[in-house]
Amino acid sequence: MKIRVSIATAAVLGLKNYKIDAIPTTLYFLLPLPCKASCKYCYLRQGKLARIKWPEFDLDEIIERIDDSVAKRICIQTTYNEKTVPLLLELLEKINVDMPISVSMNAIDMKEMEMLKEAGVERIGFGIDACNHRIFKKWKYGTPSWNDYMEAIKNAREIFGNVTAHLIIGLGESDEEAIKTMKYFSMNGVEIALFAYTKNGETMVELPRYRAMQIARHFIKNAKFSFKNGKLEELFLPKMEAKAFMTSGCPYCNRPFYNERVTKIYNYPFELNELQFKEAIKEAEKYARIYTAAGKG
Repeated sequence: MKIRVSIATAAVLGLKNYKIDAIPTTLYFLLPLPCKASCKYCYLRQGKLARIKWPEFDLDEIIERIDDSVAKRICIQTTYNEKTVPLLLELLEKINVDMPISVSMNAIDMKEMEMLKEAGVERIGFGIDACNHRIFKKWKYGTPSWNDYMEAIKNAREIFGNVTAHLIIGLGESDEEAIKTMKYFSMNGVEIALFAYTKNGETMVELPRYRAMQIARHFIKNAKFSFKNGKLEELFLPKMEAKAFMTSGCPYCNRPFYNERVTKIYNYPFELNELQFKEAIKEAEKYARIYTAAGKG
């Protein structure tokens, strides 16, 4: 059995001698099945997800190396294909490792979720990607419907408890639409993994806007927001935290440079130093006014 592996994962497992600028704290795998959907932002047919290449390796060679890894989680990416769940179950049986496993899925039914839970999946993430139904219809083709995803997320909360929703910033949503959706998910116990839209290997979202959206996501439960014609104008926060600018999603997921070049980081895959933290705040303040309990900025 062969499986696709992210370049950084291949490097950290010693499968290839790639130079990497940040160590992945999660091992990322991708089922080698063609995707039957045709999402307009996806480059899987060119062998990539976002900016990342996924070469194939023998599963036996991978399994031999997993236990020696410093990673703290496994994440299995999947495609929209009727063979996805059976192949995933086969893979889970073969891996059988002592670390939490996430799967990133399209919408599936409750019976399939229960099978994955029984097979050892700790949490599930859904690539809903769009911030609302309007954006969904514009970008996602041949997938389950918006309502199917929302039902799947609801069911996954019941079965797994731990659920993540993937949202892409930069598909034409307003700030107000994005924050409204983040609030909805947060209120319903769903973690949010934030991504920046990437086209032809380049990040298409302005960094100041993305910084503001990162802050909104991080403080979504206890911040207040002011909008003008859908654009975020002001954020009122209890405090500022560097963690807001780090990769979001499942625990220990840092997916290094998934959306960006190492020279211009959007989702930091490591803890920010003081200079990086200050620069991230400055970028956000170019986009919106930020107030904290201690004062502005």
